[in-house]
Amino acid sequence: MAMILPMPAALQILMVPLLNQLLWHRGLRLILLWLLVILPFLLSTDGTSSAAGKSGSLSLDALAKAKKALQMQKELSEKLKKIATLSKGSSSDGSGKVQGPAATASDAAAAAAAASVQPPTSSVPAFPGLANITNIEAVKRAQELAAKMGFRQDPEFAPIINCFPGQPPVDAAVPQKPTKAPVLRVDALGREIDEHGNVVNRTKPSNLSTLKVNINKQKKDAFQILKPELEVDPNVNPHFDPRMGINKSKLLRPKRMTFQFVEEGKWSKEAEILRVKSQFGEAGAKERQAKQAQLAKAKGGTDINPNLIEVAERVITKEKPKDPIPEIEWWDAPLLLTGSYADISDDVTIEDKLKREKITIYVEHPRPIEPPAEPAPPPPQPLKLTKKEQKKLRTQRRLAREKDRQEMIRQGLIEPPKPKVKMSNLMKVLGSEATQDPTRLEKEIRSAAAEREQAHIDRNIARKLTPAERREKKERKLFDDPSSVETIVSVYKINDLSHPKTRFKVDVNAHENRLTGCAVICEGINVVVVEGGSKSIKRYGKLMLRRIDWAKAVKEEDEDEDETTDKPVNKCVLVWQGNVARPSFNRFFVHECMTEAAAKKVFADAGVAHYWDLAVNFNDEI
Repeated sequence: MAMILPMPAALQILMVPLLNQLLWHRGLRLILLWLLVILPFLLSTDGTSSAAGKSGSLSLDALAKAKKALQMQKELSEKLKKIATLSKGSSSDGSGKVQGPAATASDAAAAAAAASVQPPTSSVPAFPGLANITNIEAVKRAQELAAKMGFRQDPEFAPIINCFPGQPPVDAAVPQKPTKAPVLRVDALGREIDEHGNVVNRTKPSNLSTLKVNINKQKKDAFQILKPELEVDPNVNPHFDPRMGINKSKLLRPKRMTFQFVEEGKWSKEAEILRVKSQFGEAGAKERQAKQAQLAKAKGGTDINPNLIEVAERVITKEKPKDPIPEIEWWDAPLLLTGSYADISDDVTIEDKLKREKITIYVEHPRPIEPPAEPAPPPPQPLKLTKKEQKKLRTQRRLAREKDRQEMIRQGLIEPPKPKVKMSNLMKVLGSEATQDPTRLEKEIRSAAAEREQAHIDRNIARKLTPAERREKKERKLFDDPSSVETIVSVYKINDLSHPKTRFKVDVNAHENRLTGCAVICEGINVVVVEGGSKSIKRYGKLMLRRIDWAKAVKEEDEDEDETTDKPVNKCVLVWQGNVARPSFNRFFVHECMTEAAAKKVFADAGVAHYWDLAVNFNDEI
């Protein structure tokens, strides 16, 4: 018996892809689906008649459904009239039957019955109204347009669309039922077998983890990059400069931007190599490097980075052999009479074999030996602060002390100070008490003020230095610490030191500044050498170079003698100043010498004859 398909289903096959292309509005698309799918289904339930001889009259339920469907169809047709794009599709036969408002359920039933009478031409079920080849081509075009526009194909209509006569069937995605889980079969030995009893060989997963380093190495070995050959060798190029340090591999592939850690001394070593090459040439530089390497090897010095030493079997160093056990210990030798343990036994009294005079009531401690270690580094020097910083530091300390005192008063650890009442703030502090007995209060206030003043005077007296302390403070200010080992020497050269006034100043100021040295007066040259601390040397230098007018003292002497001979201008210059390990003179004295040899002997006796040579050979005009 041939399969009977209602006409609306065939119209659905033809119109759904086309209307999906034409109607993008969701509401209109739902209306057309209702018209093409649901309505024909309602009509086909009770209104269709078969060729088996059933009555052609419709039942009451079918008529009610048809009437309701016709009413809904009228409402939908009014909405479809507004769409101008459907006017072209209404010319076809199948579409006119569905979209016409005058269609009835009886017409649909008659058409279905007439279609059912015709025998099918093939095994494919016959669809009324779709035997024309143009309808098939229209359906194919509609499917292609729907596929291009991205519309999803309804899987329920795929087998119906593919069953047109004369067309090859298209594979439809038929949902498959979920397959059952495979059954695990095991033999007597616990091996997995299939349904035929054959052992199934499966590769067991490895439980060992592979390091990322090994994985990367395998990938690198598998994927080897072959560097392309350069068309022209840079060394053959006449304009190529090898000093530019261009590497052929770097030209082919740029270097990755990674961290490049430079070892200490790398650049200085390369600079030294370039300097040697430029000075001695390529061959000379290689010979020099070979000699330096041999010399370093002979000295035992290694220039190898300890971080690059290969880990290998350690060489065991031979230890110094232990000393043999002596016949008698060194601490027992001075106590025994014979100097050996042979005379001592268990049955002999030890006291008879000992030197009694060596045993005393005192405990002899061994001499302490300092361990062989390097001396500790000197402690850091205190930070030198400016006057402004010192003042700021004193203010901060004073504020911190005051804050601590207030905190202790708040905790009750010390007694709070009494209120400082004066005549100016009498009424503010006491208030109404000041008016009750003002005479008594005034007396108390004045006595308290006198006590405060006396306490202030007492504190100043307590802080006042004694004459000895004042003298010591003045000495610390004027002179350096005598315990300091620093000794500064100054050598002065004077053209003329014959004037008694200037000679007195040179001698007395040296004694007052606690300087040692000598002043040697000779015909034509005079040398003054002083030794002492930095403060004393500084003051004495100001006296010799600034305060004394050497030229004026000589002029006064020349006026008294009425000499008209021309003499060089008298002046004093500093020949040399520096530090020495220890002073060479015990005190300051003045020597008058007739010759230069006698003057040099004065310095030679003190071991500083070079001072005289410095002064004689000094030229201040350079």
